[in-house]
Amino acid sequence: MKETKVEAKTIQDAVEIGLMELGLRRDQVEVVVVSEGTKGFLGLGAKKACVMLREKKWTGGGHYQQEDSRRERPSAGRGRNENSRRDGPPRRDRGNSRPRPERTPYARTTDAVRPDAVYQEVSLAMETVQTPEDPVEHAKLVFATTIKLMSLEATVTDAKQEPGQGIISLKFDCPDSAVFTAENARGLQSLQFLINSIINKNRKNRYSVRIDTAEYWTKKEEELAAKVESVVKDVIGTARPYRLEPMSAPLRKYVHSLIKAKYPEVETLSEGEGKWRKVVIRPASQKEAAQQ
Repeated sequence: MKETKVEAKTIQDAVEIGLMELGLRRDQVEVVVVSEGTKGFLGLGAKKACVMLREKKWTGGGHYQQEDSRRERPSAGRGRNENSRRDGPPRRDRGNSRPRPERTPYARTTDAVRPDAVYQEVSLAMETVQTPEDPVEHAKLVFATTIKLMSLEATVTDAKQEPGQGIISLKFDCPDSAVFTAENARGLQSLQFLINSIINKNRKNRYSVRIDTAEYWTKKEEELAAKVESVVKDVIGTARPYRLEPMSAPLRKYVHSLIKAKYPEVETLSEGEGKWRKVVIRPASQKEAAQQ
């Protein structure tokens, strides 16, 4: 008996993938939904649907047996079946039998009245709750509300504003930190963009909120710093430009700032589009030569 377990974005997609793997039709399999999956909030915290497809057993009578524990039961009655009925002419109406009322067929209409679905109202409560004047507290409030909507648990371990700068650093611990750090920290970047958009609304001074978990950005910057140091030596020695691998916007910004602060002999520029955008490190003299 064939069976397979499939995960996909939706239950329907998982069933279709499983049918292709088994090489069977929909009526030839029994589908067990293991997990319906969740969409998450703004694409964050989403979980795939999971189904189990099991081939139905052939009973030999032109039908498939859907479950192993399901067996044919004898027809209801006093042990009689169709073959035990007496053969003979139909019974005559004795005249005193009561007329049977006519049954009104069940009318199916497309406009059937159904009870209104009850939806749970979920609000970010950014307008109903007074916005904190302190941007750090505001960032913590938006973060906590967003995490709650994602049905996740997280604890802010550190939140502070850099002295004399409009940069807010917010660090948190989360059992599901992989949700945020997977795919080059796509979840962290999305959450960071959302919080920046909300706290900078209706503020005179703009702030840049930087969010980190599991020391993701710290480790990435340490790796990049070592990589950049090696690349700069190579660029100065060969006088040829070097193209780094494609990276996210925060990491590209970090490389630009690092080169500008520590390595005046070289310069940086960005090239490419979308997820293929990368940083190019080249000798500073090439800029003057290109302008001449």
